[in-house]
Amino acid sequence: MSPLSDFRGLSVCFRWLFLPALVFVLTGLSGQGELKGASESFEKVADVLVRRCLECHSDHDSSGSLSLTKLGNILKGGDSGPAFEAGLPIEENLILSRVRSGEMPPPLKGQPRPLPPEEIEILTAWISSGAAWPEGRVLDPYERTTDVRGGRDFWSLQPIRRPSIPSVKATHWVANPVDAFILARLEAASFSPAPPAPRAVLIRRLYFDLIGLPPTAEEITNYVEDPRSDGVVKAELVERLLNSPHFGERWARQWLDLARYAETSGYERDQEKPGAWKYRDWVVNAANADMPYNRFILEQIAGDEIPDRTESSVIATGFLRLGTWNDEPNDPEEYKYDRLEDLVNVTCTSFIGLTVKCARCHDHKFDPILQSDYYKVAAAFWAGPIEARQRELLGGPSKEELGFDVLGWTDVTATPSDLWMLKKGDPKRPMAVVSPGTPAIVASLTSAVPTPRPTENSSQRRRQLAQWITDPAHPLTARVFVNRLWQSHFGKGLVRTSDNFGFTGDLPSHPELLDWLASEFQQEGWRPKHIHRLLVLSNTYGQSSLHPAAQQIESADAGNRLWWRFDRHRLDAEQIRDRMLAVSGAIDLRMGGPSFKPTVSAEALEGLSMKSNAWNASPPDEQRRRSLYMYSKRGLLPPLMTTFDFVETTLPCGQRDVSTVAPQALALMNNEFVHEQSRLLAKRIEGLAGPDDQARIQAAWQTTLGRLPSPTEIAAAQSHLTKQLERFSHLPKPKKTEPVDIPQRGVTLHLQASAGVERDASGRVIRWKDDSAGNHNATQPDPDRRPQWVADGINGKPVIRFDGRRQFLHLEGQVVTSQQFTLVAVARDQGTEGHRTLFSNWNGGAGNSGTSLFFGTTSKSAVRLSDDFSGVGQLRSGKEPFLLIGQSNANEARIFENLTELASRSTPLAPRNLGTNYVLGQQGNIDGEYWQGDLAEIIVFDRSLSGEERIALTRELSKRYEIPLSAAPAEPSPHELALASLCHVLLNSNEFIYVD
Repeated sequence: MSPLSDFRGLSVCFRWLFLPALVFVLTGLSGQGELKGASESFEKVADVLVRRCLECHSDHDSSGSLSLTKLGNILKGGDSGPAFEAGLPIEENLILSRVRSGEMPPPLKGQPRPLPPEEIEILTAWISSGAAWPEGRVLDPYERTTDVRGGRDFWSLQPIRRPSIPSVKATHWVANPVDAFILARLEAASFSPAPPAPRAVLIRRLYFDLIGLPPTAEEITNYVEDPRSDGVVKAELVERLLNSPHFGERWARQWLDLARYAETSGYERDQEKPGAWKYRDWVVNAANADMPYNRFILEQIAGDEIPDRTESSVIATGFLRLGTWNDEPNDPEEYKYDRLEDLVNVTCTSFIGLTVKCARCHDHKFDPILQSDYYKVAAAFWAGPIEARQRELLGGPSKEELGFDVLGWTDVTATPSDLWMLKKGDPKRPMAVVSPGTPAIVASLTSAVPTPRPTENSSQRRRQLAQWITDPAHPLTARVFVNRLWQSHFGKGLVRTSDNFGFTGDLPSHPELLDWLASEFQQEGWRPKHIHRLLVLSNTYGQSSLHPAAQQIESADAGNRLWWRFDRHRLDAEQIRDRMLAVSGAIDLRMGGPSFKPTVSAEALEGLSMKSNAWNASPPDEQRRRSLYMYSKRGLLPPLMTTFDFVETTLPCGQRDVSTVAPQALALMNNEFVHEQSRLLAKRIEGLAGPDDQARIQAAWQTTLGRLPSPTEIAAAQSHLTKQLERFSHLPKPKKTEPVDIPQRGVTLHLQASAGVERDASGRVIRWKDDSAGNHNATQPDPDRRPQWVADGINGKPVIRFDGRRQFLHLEGQVVTSQQFTLVAVARDQGTEGHRTLFSNWNGGAGNSGTSLFFGTTSKSAVRLSDDFSGVGQLRSGKEPFLLIGQSNANEARIFENLTELASRSTPLAPRNLGTNYVLGQQGNIDGEYWQGDLAEIIVFDRSLSGEERIALTRELSKRYEIPLSAAPAEPSPHELALASLCHVLLNSNEFIYVD
């Protein structure tokens, strides 16, 4: 028999069965006692119907057109029409025969679901007694939790009630109420907590948890040897770390995972979202200021709608802008609803820990979330820039609409069009208009916030949503957040599915403790640092990861759900990288500002569809900043970070995966960044310990691991140094390179201010003769636009001086003909802002704008080598003369200042249109972006110079113009290489990347 015939048979049977119930209800009962008894008896029946039948037969999902929610629906029946014959024996009742045979409820995924005998007996007794149905009673599929879905009585939807602190036997172990709740459960299970962690272990744990950085060897020693009591010393340390500016950096990274933080749009073009880093800095500042969490929520959802809005509160709405954005969706109409889903998902997952997005197409299958609830949340964002607009807006409002030039969100109309609920999420199948308001997920708060009145520029719907979320009576908001804080310190939450407090999520291991923390959090003004402080000052947190009875306890609680010890855990990707930078002494602790781009190998760029403009690495000094400030490009997450489970930026993530796999060992062994930190660490050890191997070994352990090595480790380290010294001593010595002549081959332009300059009476340049065979002379017929020749411009040598106000020179003919080239300039930059161009063939009228070749500076001191390699590096010379070289070959593009590499990329420039006219001193024919400063010499090669040629030319020009060069680094000695190898071993050790 088909499922449809089953449903139709069921409807027939119910039409026959429940007619007596109608008589029973209409005739009434003789007294209140009988009424109460019948009602209580019916609730047992209702429980069976809700749990077993309404999954398929509710008002929202009535299979076979049969709804079992109220008496009228039952008597109406289903698709088969009336089916009643009075006087049939009860054993001939189809519903009972179906239930008794196991046909109903129908199988699920091929597995039968027969009713237990006691439930069959409840239905039988009810029907036999006349099937009474209390007047006005309507069954709700979400009124109670069943074995297949959560109801409105589900634990996480109940009000937060502050429980009493439990009494325990071992009162000496209780440092604060957290310990009382934990110990009560341990004592009930006849377990005892682990011993306290040694001070040396605890200080490392606290540093990494609270600021994400390791303590120094000196800080560890001072903490361990402090004669005061453990409680006093620990409290003082915790207070110092909570007040450290680096606390905000650590907490911000965890929140950014939830905000699906990235600085690009994703999809094929993966465009940059300008100013996304300002949201990152806002989160850091909010954490450091201990911003109340209800305000933290309000500003992110509706920072533009509040009466006291500021640029900072509008930056906070960047939370809503951080999702992916597709400028060419296959179906623009459907994509609007995809964007709404992202906004609903990030808001509800982050703040209330429910999977509301699952109700986009139908009522939620497992939680009491109606499809209309999803659309009520979505309606809060409907007035924003959801519709397709200009591509350059990247899916957001304009700066005029926003009121500030930041990445943020605001309504683009105060009176948006109707939002329709869609059948199965299909825009072509609208069902009903959804009125804006709060969802019915929490019944007691459904109408707690009045319908907002739109202002001139805003619908105020998001503010209403934020007020609903932050209502003190909301059962989820505080619970979800304190659970996240617990997870951040203990590795797992009291609810281990921190993003899902629904039916398919985990039940809390300690529900009373969760509620006590949530209540305490609200009572203390929603201040996160208060909860951080409680957790890390507890003895529960201070336990050792080693327990003397571990083998016995693990047999009963292998997952450590009772928190009988502290769980050892691996550092996350950012902590590992930051720890390497810290111990090597290279770390740059500057806070805030634009992100840096790490060096990425050519192999990692191979999968990108737009390789030519994919990645311009920041200067090496910029790459020494903390990992929080690493540029996050959705299409190119750094491989070292993803190897250690860096977050996927498309969806909100409350808990990262933590894996231990072979590629991690390979990455640590072979990654160039790790090798560089090993070399820097070795240099640091040499400075600390001198030439003695024993002293170096001790210094390496103290600096890297924060402790002294054991005798066994000293012996192993000495053996390693001896073997590596022997190995490196017998490596072939590099051949001495013969001196390289100053390159002449491929020169297509060579201008020197010391020769070939024809000037007018006022010393302005009429003609500057090209000294190469190319004859690309520089001229300016207009006297008002001629730059000035200056006899003593750079260390006694003449220069051509451009004033930055429309002075430039035309170059004759096509200067560059090859896509592989080298541009060399001896110059001084006196500009302070905007683009400033030395050499260019930009020509908008000829269609050569985005494909032109130019060379110059921008902003305060960044360098541009075409639009494809722009705003990179930072000139170190300031207003002093410098030698600037830009080159591109078949494999890469690089920029040098003197001998220092400022920027590089592992792909060549995208093909340039080299055929339009060239100029010196401005951006082609744009009549703008003028050079302000001096130009003493410029050389252009129609090929990419080798490294030896570039160095030889640099030295020659440096000597000519007396520009100082930094000494080239000396080749490391075998002793230095051996020590770097030992340091590399320590950076690869489990002790380095795990914390007890």
